Order: sequence, then C-alpha cells, then structure tokens
Amino acid sequence: MLSAFNIFAFSLILSGVISLILCWYILKKLIGEVRFFGLIMLGIAMWAIGYGFELNCASLSNMQFWTNIQYLGIASLPTLWIIFVLKFIGKKKWLTAPILSLLLIEPSLTLYFKFEHNYNLVYKSLSLDVSNQIPLLQITPGVWYYAHTYYFYLMLLGGVFLLIARFKNAHGLFKRQNEILILGALIPWVISITYLFHLRPLKQIDLTPVSFIITSFIVSIGFLRYKLFNIIPIAREKIIEALSEGILVIDGLNRIIDVNPEMLKILCDKNKEWIGENFNGIFSEIEFTNSGNLTANQQKVEVFREINGRPYYYSVKITPIFEKKGVLSGNILLFRDITERKESVLKLESLNQLKDRLFSIIAHDLRSPLLSLMDILNLVGEGMVTDEEFKSFLPKIAKNIGYTSGLVENLLYWSKSQLSGMVIDAVNVDIYTMSEMTLEAFADMVAGKDLKISNQITPGTVVLCAKHMLQAILRNLITNAIKFCRPGDKISIGCNIEDGFATIQVADTGIGISNENLSKLFASQTFTTMGTINEKGTGLGLLLCKDFVEKNKGKIWVESILNQGSTFYFSLPMAE
Repeated sequence: MLSAFNIFAFSLILSGVISLILCWYILKKLIGEVRFFGLIMLGIAMWAIGYGFELNCASLSNMQFWTNIQYLGIASLPTLWIIFVLKFIGKKKWLTAPILSLLLIEPSLTLYFKFEHNYNLVYKSLSLDVSNQIPLLQITPGVWYYAHTYYFYLMLLGGVFLLIARFKNAHGLFKRQNEILILGALIPWVISITYLFHLRPLKQIDLTPVSFIITSFIVSIGFLRYKLFNIIPIAREKIIEALSEGILVIDGLNRIIDVNPEMLKILCDKNKEWIGENFNGIFSEIEFTNSGNLTANQQKVEVFREINGRPYYYSVKITPIFEKKGVLSGNILLFRDITERKESVLKLESLNQLKDRLFSIIAHDLRSPLLSLMDILNLVGEGMVTDEEFKSFLPKIAKNIGYTSGLVENLLYWSKSQLSGMVIDAVNVDIYTMSEMTLEAFADMVAGKDLKISNQITPGTVVLCAKHMLQAILRNLITNAIKFCRPGDKISIGCNIEDGFATIQVADTGIGISNENLSKLFASQTFTTMGTINEKGTGLGLLLCKDFVEKNKGKIWVESILNQGSTFYFSLPMAE
C-alpha cells in the first residue's frame, strides 16, 4: 500500500529516470573515457529511484526491498568513481588486475552483508517512523555501514585529490574541465556535512542521493551541452604515447619526471622505473645551455645510442620549461630518430671518399702505366730503340700490362657491384675447381718469387654464390698473398664446413700486417702498401672482396702477425 503523494519522492524518481536517459545517451553518443561516466550515472539512478520508491512505501518490508535496490548503486559508486578518475587523468595503466580486484572487494562485501540480513552488519535494526507526514524508515547503522561510508568518502576525496594534482597547472579548456569535475565532486561533501549536523528534512530523509544527482547533472551538461570533454586530457596523453619520437621530461634538478613509450625503447629497458633517475648519468653527452630566463633558446644536439647491438642516431630538441615568474623548472627533450638519414650521410661521405680515391687511381695508377707503354712504343716506332733494348723492356711492359689489367678488372667489378637493383645470380660452384683455375693463372708469379703454394680444399666442396664474384674474391686474396710473400714463403688455401657455411682461408707466411693497418682493412677509405719486391696495389681489392662476400650472404675477416704471416677468411653458404 502506497502512502499519499509526496513531491520529494516524485522528484527523486523523476531525477533517477532522467539519469537513466542521460546514462544511455552518454554510452551511445560519446566516445573514449567519458563513456565510463555513464556507468556512474547508472549507479546514481538506481540509488535515486530506489530511495524515491522507499519514500513512497508504507510498509517496512517494501521499504527494505527498495533499500536493497538502492545498494546496488550505493555499493558500486565509489569504485566506479575512482576508476573513472584514473582513466580520465591518463593513469589507466594503474588499473592492473590486482588493483581492480582490490577495488571490487569492498562493494562485493557491502552487497553481501546487505542482502544477508543475519549478520546485521549494515543495519543493526530497521523500524518504521510514523510520527511525520509520511512514513519513514528509521535505521540503526551497523559496523559495516560506517565502514562503507568511510570508504565511500575516502574514494571520493581520493578522486578529487588526483584531479587537483594532475591538472593544477592546466590551462584553458583543460582547466575548465578540471573545475567542473571538482565542483561536482565537492557537492556531496557539502550535503554530507548538513546531514552530519542533523540538518535534514523531517529528521530522517537523506539528501546524499540528491547531491549525487546534482553532480551527475553538472558533469553531464559539460559532456552534452558545452562539449567540454570532447578533447579530454587523456587524449593529450594518448597523442604523446602514440608519437614515434621519444619524449623525456626532466625537472630543475635534472631528474627524470616523465617518459613516453617510445623513449623507453631508446632507454633500452621498458621495465625499469626511470622516474626519479638522474638524467646526467644516462645522457652525459647532453649539456643544457639555457641560463634560466624566458628568452633562452631551444637547443638541438645529436646523440648516439647502441640498442640491441645496432647503432642509432637521434636529433634531440631541448625546450626549457619556465614557471610563471620566469624561473626555469625543467626541460622537455624530443628525441627524433635520424639513423637512416645519418647513415645515408655517412655512406655518401664514404662514397665521396671512394670516388676521390677512384679518380686518383684512374688519374695516376692507370694513366702512368699506359703513358709509359705509349712512350716505349713511340720510341720503337721512331727507331730510337733497338730490338735488343725493346726486348729488355718486355718484362716491365708485361708487368705494367698485368697490373693495369687487374686494376681495370677490379674497377669494372666494383662499378658493377654498386649498381642499384643488381641481382646476385647464385649458382652451385665447386670451390676446389675454382681455386685450381685461379692458382693456374698465377703460376708464373708464384714461380717468379720462388713460392710454395698448396690447395688443401677437398674436391667436390660446393657453395652457393655468384661464380664471377667468387673468382674475383679468390683472385684478389691470392694476389695479396703473393704480393706480401718473400722468396721461399708458403701459401695455402683451405676450407672448413660448419653450420651450413664453408669458411675458406687463404694463408701465407709472408711479412704480415701491422695492427695499425689491420684496422684499416675492409674500410671504405682505401689504402695500399708496396709488396716485398715493390709490387704496386690499388687498395680496391679487399674492398671488393668484402662487398662481394656480403652480397653472397657471407662474412670476411683477417688474422695476422707481423713478420709471421696473414690468413684471410671468408664464409659462403653451402649448396643445398
């Protein structure tokens, strides 16, 4: 049986229905973190509607039923509120599974104690107060009623504190958002103070649900009418997190106070807690030049980092942060990956050096033998050189032609290898056969220096590579071995097979290579030294070998002891 109509109960029910409509609209129309506020409005609506029907009831059992409906909203509100605040301020990462489990314990216990009346932990006793104009429920609070109340307002206060702490320095639109949320959150506190001082209608009516309805309406107006939350601060943080550049914020004491995910990759440890770390100990190469005044300019520096064994280059833009009175409070550093550009510049510089070297070779090393040959031929043609004299020149002519031929061949191979889009025509090649053919071509040179040479490669050893490239590699390495051997020295060619690769070695007992020159081998900046009987070189041979080996998915390296000899190794994949 319902009591006579009362405007207060009707207002609560109507407000609850409106809250349900707003809840549906927010969940359907809005996007992002603000949609979570719709769940808060759902809890408020259940509280208001349940309380409204309680005030319209005349029997104790009916009132008790509607208090159960109210507690579905009351128990969930503090947890929903703190989750919404954490999402709104961009601390969603705090909502881990353990934290969410802890947040759900209190509302679960509250509902359990409320529906299990035997414990009498929420309400010690319930009675009907008929001394007023309408029947009212008179309660004697239990221990869990006070525990939930403290928890409720602790969560509310915690949310307000997080909002103030997060946005105390906000500007413009974000500041207005902050003000609206804090204003809405403070209204229940004001109503609660009046309740504690017994400033209540008819001494029993609780105005707390009314305060939360007012709060939800204020915030909803911000959502729907003024669209203040179309761009909430979390979106600002998401943009920063989505940037491909690393962002690092440090305070005036050079302590790290914020980093984004991309910056964690640069720092090489995503799991470490970088907040509070001293910046100087991490990037000692960066020094701040701002003098602490508002006219300080931005800085730009370049830093180098090695990440997972790979070199990376970053352009760092440093922007000073000033407080309102012009006091320097920190710096924002934007790390932009310029590795590709830097490597292109370094490669271009390397190619320019190589180009200069090639022009020098063509202008001097290639031109000089040809001019010498031309001079001899002119003298012969003019009859100024006898046949006997001409024959005495033939060994030198042959030597110059051989040198020039090898130089031209290396130049042609190198220029061809530099062509973009060059296809490596890998075929099965018998290393033993190829090395035998190469050694045969150098038989006269080996005999001329009285060298001993042996081929220790097992016949039938087959690798997968470009045939002409393997030929060029062997020719250059054997030429080098002959060049730096003394009469009576030994040269050997061998091969080891391991993990699907054949490692070929060309070893000699020659004069070896100094540590200084070892560091220059295979570098883009070419150099050459004279052989044991003043044989000339171009410096292109080893560069060509490195290029060809790597193009065939292999590696090349050298071991040498001065005055004892050298061994050049290169690996190639075995044929299937």
